[in-house]
Amino acid sequence: MKIKWNKLINLMIMVLLMVILSGFQNTFWYQVFGTVPGPMLWLCLIVYISLYRKLYFAVFTVYVMALTLTGFTVLPIKMLLICLLLVYLIMYSIRSRVFWEGPAYYTIMCTLAAFSYHVIYFFGSLILEKNPAPLALLDRLIQVALTPAFGVPMFWLLTKIDKMTLEELSPEAGGFDL
Repeated sequence: MKIKWNKLINLMIMVLLMVILSGFQNTFWYQVFGTVPGPMLWLCLIVYISLYRKLYFAVFTVYVMALTLTGFTVLPIKMLLICLLLVYLIMYSIRSRVFWEGPAYYTIMCTLAAFSYHVIYFFGSLILEKNPAPLALLDRLIQVALTPAFGVPMFWLLTKIDKMTLEELSPEAGGFDL
């Protein structure tokens, strides 16, 4: 069996980037902007994975990224996995129907993912947890507004990483590719 080193290196770089982005959101952002909620840059990374990777590798990557995120949040792993996998399924199903190349589509999908994540997390918390998450509508709206603002730089960075590791993208629309 031949090991695909490009995929492994790409996965390691994405996990390292997840750590850096999560650290930025949880520490540096609050040092600079105070109590303003930070953008969910790690969610932009998951959107990129869901749009440009094949099904099995993308699900595996989302699992690894969820485990990576547990060090940066007090969110239980069951809620984190449920939220991220449902956001992944939403992104993947939309990608299978409508897809075009470029940062505009990626930014739109980041907006949809941020909104979907908050809705899934809020209702999942109501159903699954003894102490559900507060609504915090203003904080959630600020995060939904700030997350796509970083869409174009994130898209540029992630495509550069893919070109550097020679990762083949899977941007075809029209059906589910396994």
